[in-house]
Amino acid sequence: MTYNGKQVYTPDTFNYSKVRVGDYVTEEVVDDAMDCLPPACMTSECAQMGEPYSVRVDPDTGRHRDTFATFKRVTYGRDGIWQYCGHCFQGENVERGIEPPYVRRET
Repeated sequence: MTYNGKQVYTPDTFNYSKVRVGDYVTEEVVDDAMDCLPPACMTSECAQMGEPYSVRVDPDTGRHRDTFATFKRVTYGRDGIWQYCGHCFQGENVERGIEPPYVRRET
């Protein structure tokens, strides 16, 4: 299956280690992700897995915030298509922020 000339990943072909921001997935992929844990965010437009993926510094506040694997809806209907947005702050669907610096501790 394709949408706008791009492959739409299904549960059989979807893999978090290979998916890229902007890739399309079926609603079934999103349902599987939301069934893992209670979602961090779940609206008709945005779905985020419940377990944080990483922490980034929010440039707007300067604070560390958790990021979550995020999907946003592209089409509606029984065979809805969603787009993978990467690891976004809770309630957002744009990947942003700065990876915090890690200080190596001398022994």
